[in-house]
This record gives sequence, structure tokens and C-alpha cells, in this order.
Amino acid sequence: MGKEASVLIFSMVSNFIISVCKIVAGVIFQFGSLLADGLQTFSDFVTDIVSFLGAKISKKQPTRNHPFGFGKVEYLTNLFVGVLLFLLAIFIIYHGISSSFHIPSLSVLWLLLICFVIKGVVLFFLYTVGKDINSQLLITSFEESKMDMIASLGVVIAVILLQFSQDIYIFRYVDLITGVVIGLLVLKTSIDILVENSMNLIGKVEVDSKLSHDIEKFLLKIKGVEKVKIYLIRYGKYYKIQLIVEMDSRLTLRQVTKLEEKIKKELVRHRSFHVKYPTIYVTSHLDK
Repeated sequence: MGKEASVLIFSMVSNFIISVCKIVAGVIFQFGSLLADGLQTFSDFVTDIVSFLGAKISKKQPTRNHPFGFGKVEYLTNLFVGVLLFLLAIFIIYHGISSSFHIPSLSVLWLLLICFVIKGVVLFFLYTVGKDINSQLLITSFEESKMDMIASLGVVIAVILLQFSQDIYIFRYVDLITGVVIGLLVLKTSIDILVENSMNLIGKVEVDSKLSHDIEKFLLKIKGVEKVKIYLIRYGKYYKIQLIVEMDSRLTLRQVTKLEEKIKKELVRHRSFHVKYPTIYVTSHLDK
């Protein structure tokens, strides 16, 4: 089992346990904010399942009809996550507005503290492994889980303020406001996920990225390469790269062919670039 799958399963199990605890506690203590927070965490569990399936499909080998692999499947699964979060956000906002006033037990704070610790560990692995293996799925899951942590912090504040609601009347609306704020946070996350993955799905080219500059420096060190223009198109965890390369005009046709093959092999071999399926167009004059 790979790192990505292992982290997703760990996140999946953790989110299921946390969400069940929050939802049950929200119902028992009649605390709308905690119930909304639990529903958001449960959405993390559902999206982890979707992401896990997407990760499996995206690793399929290229076929005749899909010569550049199935990396973009990750964007489809992330779009599903975005739509699910959008619908959940609307429900949470509606539930927050319609919730009734109730003072929760302080024992809720102990539950939230335990959930904080577990979620913090999950966030650590999602971020570190996601960056290490360049996984868009793990990064998306990290962003979603980060919102869950913020929402839980809001619930903690709401629990504390509601304890003083008998004396300070305005605090009676804390539960309502917290539920709506959680819904708005989920709504913002869903829109960000939908916009980002929609752009990637239709083939957004990464312009002026650090990776582009690193690849350019790497290629210009290869003897025979004079200038290069790079187009990076992300396919999930890897990049499809198109190069327009100006080579030394003194090279023979055979030398140009060998240099093309060398560039392709070096790019794919370089692990930090995460490049697959390079396409090279050779020119005798390139104006950058």
C-alpha cells in the first residue's frame, strides 16, 4: 500500500470516529453548532472515500485511448468533493439559522479537545505526505480538514460564551452565529475547490512557477540546448510538459534526435520535477 492510500485510510477512519462523536454529542446536548461541526467532519469522511477511489483510478497505466494516463481523474473526484461541500454548507447555514437557544454542558469541551488532538495528527500527515509526493488529493483533503479545525475552535468559543448567556443576553445568539459561520467557511472551501480543480481539469498551464524556472535551469545546463520555452500542464500528481527547444545550429539531425531522447529521459528521471510524457518541438530560432 502506497503512502497516499495509507494516509487517506488513516484520515478516513479518524474522520468517521470524530464525526460520530460530534453528531451524537450534538444531539444529546442539543447543541446546534456541534451538530453542524460533526456534519462537516462526516463530509470529510465521505470525501476521503471518494478521494481514495480517485487515487486508485488515477494510477492506472496509460492506454491507447488515454496515452497521458489518468491523472486528471483526481480533479473529477475533487469536483465531487466541492459539490458535496457546497450542498452541506447550505444545509449547515439553514440549520444554524433555525436552531433554538440552549446552554450546552462544559463536558463538550473535553470531547472537542480529544478531537483537536486527533485532527491535528491527521492534518500533519495530510500536509507533509501530500507535499512530499505532490498529491493534489491529499492537499485538497488537508485544506478541507483545516476548515474543520477552525470550525471546532469556533464551537469551543461558543460553548464558553453560552455559559454566560443568562447574564449577557446577546450571547444567546452565539450558537446561531457559530453555525452560520461554520456554514460560510465550508461554502468558501467548496468554491475554492470547485474553481481550482475546474481550471486544472480543462488544462491550466502553470505560468512563472518555481518548477518551470527550475526545469529551465536544468535544461540549459545540457550541452546543445540554447534556449527553451516550457508549458507545464498538471495531471494530478504529475505534469505533462511541452517544450520548444532551440538547439545548437551546428548539430546534425542524428545529434538532434539523440539530444531529444536525452532531454526526455533526464526530465522523467528527475524525481523532484514529477514530469511524465514530455513532448519536444525543435526550432533553430526561439524568441522568448
